[in-house]
Amino acid sequence: MKKIIIALLIALIIPACVFAGRGLFDLTLGVTASSTYDIDDVKDGALKEFTMEALRFGADTELKLAFVDVDGKLFYDSANKGISGIVSANLAVDIFFVRIKTGLGYAYTYNLDTKDFYFGNGIDGGYATDISQFEKANFDVNVGVDVLLGPLTIGTYATLPTTCSIENGQWGDIVKALGDNWASAKLGVTVGFALF
Repeated sequence: MKKIIIALLIALIIPACVFAGRGLFDLTLGVTASSTYDIDDVKDGALKEFTMEALRFGADTELKLAFVDVDGKLFYDSANKGISGIVSANLAVDIFFVRIKTGLGYAYTYNLDTKDFYFGNGIDGGYATDISQFEKANFDVNVGVDVLLGPLTIGTYATLPTTCSIENGQWGDIVKALGDNWASAKLGVTVGFALF
């Protein structure tokens, strides 16, 4: 049985390395913009009243090793008078010059005026105010597609809130959220440059 598993892993890893856009290790730094509107807002005509305050601008850092990708986004959030973003761990696959990734992460917000910090999306009280309480915080699903143009990356992504946390253990809610909460997803774009 072990030999079969090893053979299957080799059969998957070798083609992935051969056809990978950048190889096994990748560190990318870039900029990102995300809408404060979710898909439901757009459907309800919010774009007719679009202003620049509906956008958040910030920095994006992505570290990929083989099929594991850690992505951090940091925004200046004028609506909340502070800093916000998301840190996610993803599975990522490079197919020729396209990278597809999906994973789980924590949204976070830091208010510069009140000095309040919390992470987790806050649905049904699913947030934490201290790292030691991380099991209470709700996850967000992160999905993205990047186009790899040499060292340049141009991508789009969506973050989708769930009511799943380590504490409540409702892992089925992650799959359920894809069907029920998709209209609450927030969309964004990123442009990055690979250093390695």
